[in-house]
Amino acid sequence: MEIMTRGESQRRKNSLALLPMLLAVLVLAGCAGVASAPVATTPSGIAPQEAPVTPTDISPTDEPAPAGAGTEADVEVASEDDAQPAEEVEPSPLDELPETAPDLSASDLEKEKQLVAESFPTFDMPMVLNDKVVAYVEYFSTRHKELFSASLVRSGRYVEAFQSVFDRAGIPKDLAYMAHVESAFKTNAYSRAKAKGIYQFIAATGRRYGLRIDSWVDERSDPEKSARAAAAYLKDLHGMFGDWYLALAAYNAGEGKIQRSLAKTKKEDFWSLASTKSLRAETRNYVPAILAAMLIAKQPEKFGFDVQLDPPVVTEVVKIEGQTDLRVLARLADVDPETFRQLNPQLRRGMTPPGTTTDVHVPVGLGETVAQAYVTMPVADRLILVRHQVGTGESLAFIARHYGVTSAAITSANHLGKSATLRPGQELIIPAVAPPVRDVDTSRANAVAYRVRNGDTLSKIASQYRTTPAAIASASGIGVRSTLHVGQRLVIPAKGGVARASTSTARADRAPAASTVVHTVRPGETLYRIADHYQVTVDQICALNRINADGVIYPGTRLKIRAN
Repeated sequence: MEIMTRGESQRRKNSLALLPMLLAVLVLAGCAGVASAPVATTPSGIAPQEAPVTPTDISPTDEPAPAGAGTEADVEVASEDDAQPAEEVEPSPLDELPETAPDLSASDLEKEKQLVAESFPTFDMPMVLNDKVVAYVEYFSTRHKELFSASLVRSGRYVEAFQSVFDRAGIPKDLAYMAHVESAFKTNAYSRAKAKGIYQFIAATGRRYGLRIDSWVDERSDPEKSARAAAAYLKDLHGMFGDWYLALAAYNAGEGKIQRSLAKTKKEDFWSLASTKSLRAETRNYVPAILAAMLIAKQPEKFGFDVQLDPPVVTEVVKIEGQTDLRVLARLADVDPETFRQLNPQLRRGMTPPGTTTDVHVPVGLGETVAQAYVTMPVADRLILVRHQVGTGESLAFIARHYGVTSAAITSANHLGKSATLRPGQELIIPAVAPPVRDVDTSRANAVAYRVRNGDTLSKIASQYRTTPAAIASASGIGVRSTLHVGQRLVIPAKGGVARASTSTARADRAPAASTVVHTVRPGETLYRIADHYQVTVDQICALNRINADGVIYPGTRLKIRAN
């Protein structure tokens, strides 16, 4: 623990006095259309003068601010900035932080303080032990223990690599532990503010720090690249504020928000600023929660955590030219497809984008094998295709949305003209479909997959497809009176189309008779993985359990599955 001297306090004031000048420089750089270079700084080791704040000293904010790594000037305009339908995302832990700091009695607070103070570990950044930090240590190790335990386990995969990245950037290595609060070390964490990845960047800030974000690739979910971006952003924020706690607050709320709050309140450090109404509750709680996470991560057993950390993820990078399905690469490496998906969470469609060279992570020791096999593979074998027979009333846009591809891709693959009209029964090739082959439902001949739109009812849909509401309900595993949700997928057992999946080397067989089982979702499982295990489709699971394929499933959820 560090104590600030009077001389350090004066340096703090001098640093804050430079804020207006720095802000003016940033504004001028923005007006010139030139990105300002990162400010070269080193960890100052200055600890803020702490004004102890009890967990109950929380008041509502008078002004909202964005969550995640970003500023209030960041504007989300493109749909590709959002989670895509084919992506599996999980809630960000930030969305689950209590609105007020955990409340402890005076006696419990004192006991927790004594526990934390025993055998106090060393840190490479200022560490303050006040009531708020202690309250969050207690919260993470009791009421939130199961989720924090899972975060500790996952951290083993990445934390050493992240600390190396932060160290090379010249910032405290212990800041890598902030991922416990940001994402619980989940590459697919996604917040209400549309922040994504382990270090929770919103799209605009991610792009500002060099991350590629489009409909094919989202490097916010790339562990190493997002860590490098986070290190650069934190370094810039520390250069702006001269204080790591204010830098962390700005990482959460945006630098503009913190600058205005300091100017408005005349406060000089985070703790005194947090005692005002100027900051949102999330930002006021964010910094002490991170400090608490650092304390626990250094000595988990001291706080009652008996966990075995996952081994570090070690991969090789193979440069893949052109568009390729990850399942094809998995076959080349003789590795299950889910492993490849987990190693490459940045590939939103489960494939590399066309017209460029993409870095693909493969298990260590298999890089040369995959690279050589890929070079000799015919281009026609690099994609997994689906053949779709057009159903009555289906448009090109509808089919494209269903398979998660663009209308232009289908048009190009089938050499269709701009004004081409689709005919019922016409067969189309759907290029590079993201879901696995078995996710295309081949078990229902003459069936159409339908995604519910605004205003739809079972009667309306049944009329359109010349069938009955009861028939749709039965095929989709729902009740006739069930409430439909926009985006929900239904199976129409009427006069329509049949999708059948194929590759150049394999063809899906018709599913045999099925029996219903109940599956309890385990931590880390996705609908994709569960469907793969039972040899069924994601759509079938969703229909039977009346859930949305684009939604989130939680550990402990019980799913009915008609397993083959």
